[in-house]
Amino acid sequence: MTRYLLPLFLTLSGVVSAGGVEPINRNQPLYWVPGASEVFSVSADQIVTKAFTNALTLRSEGQRIQVFVTTGIISDDPGASAINNIQAWVQSPTASPAQKQALIQVAQTYLRGCSLQVTPRQLAALVALKEADWTQGGWQKRTVEGVTLGWSDGNGFGFSDGPQGRKPRAALSVEWPVKTSRCQF
Repeated sequence: MTRYLLPLFLTLSGVVSAGGVEPINRNQPLYWVPGASEVFSVSADQIVTKAFTNALTLRSEGQRIQVFVTTGIISDDPGASAINNIQAWVQSPTASPAQKQALIQVAQTYLRGCSLQVTPRQLAALVALKEADWTQGGWQKRTVEGVTLGWSDGNGFGFSDGPQGRKPRAALSVEWPVKTSRCQF
């Protein structure tokens, strides 16, 4: 219960007299993911070689699932430091129902924790992806009230693994407006 209420509590308690919200570190939402048991953060000097910023292990539908996460900034402002994009993936080319649920849990937690204007409709659209056919070819996208959701199986997303080439992976991404983000690098 605490993990569900913590992002809301932090958002409400972070309001300062100037009308803003305190920024949070990019790794913090991972600790709020329901079922998370291990969280690993890549040091800044290793991000290029690892190609992800975080990895976590969580329980989803009774299974231990490992999810890899890359956080980023999509903005025309070169000085922007607010995270407004995540991409999460699992190691298999086609996501099982438990893996889809794990990816959705990570994405929902980031969206709740980072976007100050998250809506129930945006969160519901994420939940609906569990029933979607991720194998319809290529990277699929949908925009809901300014938040862009992207998803695919290994036919639309490949993870470069150095000399071993591209490995197909099931992945999910979420992008929200940078001006509404409180997550910082």
